Amino acid sequence: MSTKLEKLLALLSDNVWHNTDEIAKTLETPQNKLQQIITLLTETDIITHNPATNQIKLNQNWKTLIINQKQTNPNTQTQQETTAVGTIIIPPQKTLTIQCTRITNLTNESLELEIRINKKLSEIAINRIK
Repeated sequence: MSTKLEKLLALLSDNVWHNTDEIAKTLETPQNKLQQIITLLTETDIITHNPATNQIKLNQNWKTLIINQKQTNPNTQTQQETTAVGTIIIPPQKTLTIQCTRITNLTNESLELEIRINKKLSEIAINRIK
């Protein structure tokens, strides 16, 4: 049986922002208890918390660790796909070229691109840097 922390990390491993109210319902945990957990995980840099939207997501290093753990898990019978994960910070009003792809930040704020690519799916999440 998984612990609530394992369930929380599994929920956050999908590389998207999650509303804390929904997480509290899913984990069947009181909101005040979840807020204590969020505070601890934010202080230890495991998750990022956006107080304005009350959303959380897993930090890049932990996402990579979870992906690697899934790929090397000997208990799974299916062949795991190789997944590339990376983060790119684009300064305001700048353009980067990566493998013949030009990425331009037209905003006045730094933007963080979190990229996850495997054989079947390519994902890019865009966040503002505070």
